[in-house]
Amino acid sequence: MTIDWLKPLARLYLPIYLCESDTTKIVYAGYSSIKRNYYVRTLLKKTCQHTFIGRRLYWDVPNLFKSHNLDMIISEISPFTLNHFLKCNGYIVPEWVTMRINIDRPMSEICQRRASDFSDVIRKIRKYKLTYEILRANESFKCFYDKFYVPYMTKRHGAEAWIEDLNTMWSPSPSFFLMAVKEDGVIVGEALIRNTGESLFLSRLGLLDGIVEYRSHGVIGAIYYFSMLEGQKMGCRALNVGGTRPFLT
Repeated sequence: MTIDWLKPLARLYLPIYLCESDTTKIVYAGYSSIKRNYYVRTLLKKTCQHTFIGRRLYWDVPNLFKSHNLDMIISEISPFTLNHFLKCNGYIVPEWVTMRINIDRPMSEICQRRASDFSDVIRKIRKYKLTYEILRANESFKCFYDKFYVPYMTKRHGAEAWIEDLNTMWSPSPSFFLMAVKEDGVIVGEALIRNTGESLFLSRLGLLDGIVEYRSHGVIGAIYYFSMLEGQKMGCRALNVGGTRPFLT
């Protein structure tokens, strides 16, 4: 059994992975395969093979620049190592940021291609015949948790998934509802949403049985898009979509 107090200490001694494209050579220092793959795709614009080149104590990680002729190093940090990395040349990037979309304006303005990728979302909504409905029953919430939220989080994040007890977030009142997205009449994605009057909060979401193919069908984007439509109907000024990666489209 893993002892919790040992986990931060493990972050002092990091596994090192070398990744490179035809033009760029980077290193990822850390334990998270999900974060590693995300940053590699973001920086190299593709998924590529990585090579494990050993472990280093955190203070030795910057020295990899010279020893391996690198263009960039991405390192996981912890509260114990933050002060050290603040003194290094580089940037401290948050793992997650909170994103808020102003919906108190025409949808045509929100969906301009220069401002967002919602034009692609609309194209997929039409292609896969995506529609939506609002659900409020307690039975619908239980189905959301068991068939959408838990499978999606588990399949998307694997051993790093943090499965929450959402019962404290749900109340059978007008302020809470589920946004259900359908593909050809079958519910394939759902989101738990709270209405504060000023804003809609997209609290948690999931895909049917965690099937990742529904992401490529635009179901996640459709949840955002349909939530904006519903928020405008309710007179809300913003849609808060919760945590997102720090590199935004």
